[in-house]
Amino acid sequence: MATTQTVLDKTIGTPVSRRSFLRASALAGGGLLISAYIDPAEKLLAQAPQGPPPAVLTPNAFIKIAPDGIVTITAKNPEIGQGIKTMLPMLIAEELDVDWKDVRIQQGDVDYAKYGPQVAGGSTATPVNWLPMRQVGAAGRQMLVTAAAQTWNVPESECSTSSSKVVHHPTKRSLSYGELSTKAAAIKPPDITTVKLKDPKDFKIIGKSLPNVDMPLILTGKPLFGIDFTVPGMRWAVFEKCPVFAGRVVRANIDEIKHKTFVEVNEQGTEAAAVTSIGMIRTTMAPQRNFSMIVDRPFFCAIRDNQTGALLFMGAITDPE
Repeated sequence: MATTQTVLDKTIGTPVSRRSFLRASALAGGGLLISAYIDPAEKLLAQAPQGPPPAVLTPNAFIKIAPDGIVTITAKNPEIGQGIKTMLPMLIAEELDVDWKDVRIQQGDVDYAKYGPQVAGGSTATPVNWLPMRQVGAAGRQMLVTAAAQTWNVPESECSTSSSKVVHHPTKRSLSYGELSTKAAAIKPPDITTVKLKDPKDFKIIGKSLPNVDMPLILTGKPLFGIDFTVPGMRWAVFEKCPVFAGRVVRANIDEIKHKTFVEVNEQGTEAAAVTSIGMIRTTMAPQRNFSMIVDRPFFCAIRDNQTGALLFMGAITDPE
């Protein structure tokens, strides 16, 4: 019978190719920085804007461990209120075997060339990042175990991790991640595709309910999202929802509705866009005379490329009503 781990890896896991690797480096003032270089699968690139993938693989997830034991994890995907800024670091923290209280999260900048696809939508973040983020954490854990084993001159098999510490069971000695961070930075990272992942029964963070890391800022009204952006003299519009289910608008101060379409066809493909605008005027002012057009009979319409003059679409409306 397949285990829960096997089912997860086969159904929602995204394998990391052998082109993916880790880079470890020391932080100024001591500490460990682990960068994951991940070769995105083609299905991920399909979600990104059109264009070739980055020529050079660049970090899209990294861990910073300071000498004081604080672990900073970068969340690469855009946070728009869905909680991804909390979820992705949870995957790394679980396999790193770090106490959640020691974790600090920073939002990654928007840079496809650096992080690969950064999208919000379609509920893809968990299946796409399930394996890569866990492998990053597991690799960091393995490097810390290696650093501790070298410090004590003991076999790695006699060491284990728990709550941001490496423990040597025969002698009951332990070292914190902060104490090991600088030494671990000098250790060659393991092959990210061969690291051993936790058994789901040992999960302490994944599957647990944890508060959104931005909750204090949200509750105190601090600006976090695009909707929080303001400029001097800015005005706000509000949407009034009908209090009755399936209700209809009786009247509205709408003076004009404009619809603009755009179609471009070239050797790279077809691009189309459309936008609808609703215009309103002050009700305290006399309305201006507007141009009106009555279409009460069949008519022909066409879409033409302004640059080449080529006809892109032609059609006839036989029944305007």
